[in-house]
Amino acid sequence: MLGELFPLLTALMVATVVYVVREQRRRRMRIAPPRPEIAMREISRAPTLLEIERACLAAPDPHAAFRRAALESAVGALYLEAIAGFGVPDIAEPLRACVETWQALRTYLRLKYDDAVADDWFDHFVSVARPYIREKVRLTREFALHLDEGTERFARIYDALLQERFNEALAAPQKKTFVPPDFSHS
Repeated sequence: MLGELFPLLTALMVATVVYVVREQRRRRMRIAPPRPEIAMREISRAPTLLEIERACLAAPDPHAAFRRAALESAVGALYLEAIAGFGVPDIAEPLRACVETWQALRTYLRLKYDDAVADDWFDHFVSVARPYIREKVRLTREFALHLDEGTERFARIYDALLQERFNEALAAPQKKTFVPPDFSHS
């Protein structure tokens, strides 16, 4: 008698576990903006951010426009960070401005569109783009110093790779998390 119940109880336990896991994932992936009515002036009064908000809200797809603006600010910050690594003076202030811009845009995206979680499209893009940009800046510097056309071609390749990552980040679904890239082998 007990032997006949064991397969039934096992199947019931497996079904319960599957249901619980599916429900947890569904809740985590549900798009529920905490403050869909928020305005940028509630996050920052910086004129640059207010102008970005005005332009993005006028776009056909404001959500995508805000994503693009956040990524563009992050790219600017990554370029400035790489340039500062070569000892170029007076980079700190523009770098700070770019970082503040993308941070404010990420906060806006999280509150208005529920589009910012740890290790999401933005974090993945930044972690992958940082070494690309660092290497592109190094190659560009090498080209400027030695006029080596080979380095110029490599810099163009890095531009194309960066553009691909940029487009992938724009197209990534909300709340999808990515495994952090492993650069330990390079």
